[in-house]
Amino acid sequence: MKPSQIQAAIVASLAARYPAFTVDGHGGTFTEREVPLLLAKAPALLVACTGGKSFTAAGPGRWKGALNWALYVFGADSATTERDVLALDTVFDLTVWLPEQKWGIADARLLDPTSLTADNLYSGQVNILRVAVWGLTWTQSFYFTP
Repeated sequence: MKPSQIQAAIVASLAARYPAFTVDGHGGTFTEREVPLLLAKAPALLVACTGGKSFTAAGPGRWKGALNWALYVFGADSATTERDVLALDTVFDLTVWLPEQKWGIADARLLDPTSLTADNLYSGQVNILRVAVWGLTWTQSFYFTP
């Protein structure tokens, strides 16, 4: 399996669980300047692979390694929920749900819950744009084939 296929599986799983959100893959981290470009998607979940480590041979043409993932949660105001409440509640739902996820991939390993972190990326500039942003990161092991 390739990392892009794993990312697509994560996106599909998140889209099924959070139908009210736009769920997409993302190329990596982003700066505050890019937030206005992402606003049209809010409320949104953006999934990015941010790196990898611990790659070892696992047989002919097969490798095992750990990928670092980031999930950005963009909350937007709605008629019933404020952006910060939506983002906060979604992040903490994810912190309970993510550790058990294998994304429908047989060789995936459950993630170590201690690798999961949640950070409020709120800033004054982001608030002016009327969006709340949280970032979740974790590391999870997979098997790869070239």
